[in-house]
Amino acid sequence: MTGTSNRSVERAFRIVDELAANGSGRVSELAERLDMPVSTVHNYLQALVSTGYVAVEDKEYATTTRFLEVGHRQRHRLEVFKAVSDELQDIAAETGEHVTLLVEENDQCVIVAVQEGPDAVNLFAYPGARMPLHAAAPGKAILAHMPDDHVREIIDRQGLVEMTKRTITDPDVLFDQLERIREQGYAVDEGERIAGMVCISAPVLDKGDRIRGAICVCGPQSRIDEARREEIAEIVQRAANVTQVNLDYV
Repeated sequence: MTGTSNRSVERAFRIVDELAANGSGRVSELAERLDMPVSTVHNYLQALVSTGYVAVEDKEYATTTRFLEVGHRQRHRLEVFKAVSDELQDIAAETGEHVTLLVEENDQCVIVAVQEGPDAVNLFAYPGARMPLHAAAPGKAILAHMPDDHVREIIDRQGLVEMTKRTITDPDVLFDQLERIREQGYAVDEGERIAGMVCISAPVLDKGDRIRGAICVCGPQSRIDEARREEIAEIVQRAANVTQVNLDYV
């Protein structure tokens, strides 16, 4: 692909990302926010409308559910999503909390599936939502089962962004914690990504010990004391083990 084609694709997705972030927008508004000529933005929008990924009504442009279709299809291609079966629903019922399945994609932790128990806090978490690997329990569970050299490459590319005052931003501290996660079989973050929340996550490995994802339970610190943390850790580890077994038959 030529340099011009690369720039064209990048511009198109900048416009898509801007629409997704703001819900909708007019040509002039988008051009101003993106610092692009109005005529250029208009041409890209017309092309996107013709593909069905963007719609326009009363000169207001917005992304369509076509992206949902693409993401839904890709999610169902993931073996770990098929292998998790009813585990997330069972965990949500047992703990009452917010439960997710996540995978690593392009150096980030991505939510693949969500289940909410009766007491779950609304975290505005949805399939496709992304977060830094180092700042979340499932991300750390995944990093702990990657080669150290690969983890260092991710840190070099992404950095260790501070999400809250409790986020790990020192590589040495992170590597010490990853070693502890491997030893105990699960990861914890205490307000490292969302202040006031405790998240506990277990890695999902396949029979070749390759990391395939992580199962996570999140709840407010006021509800998850030390004893309950151990109880939830056992639950997510059990679910991860069942999912691992199921992977052999997907």
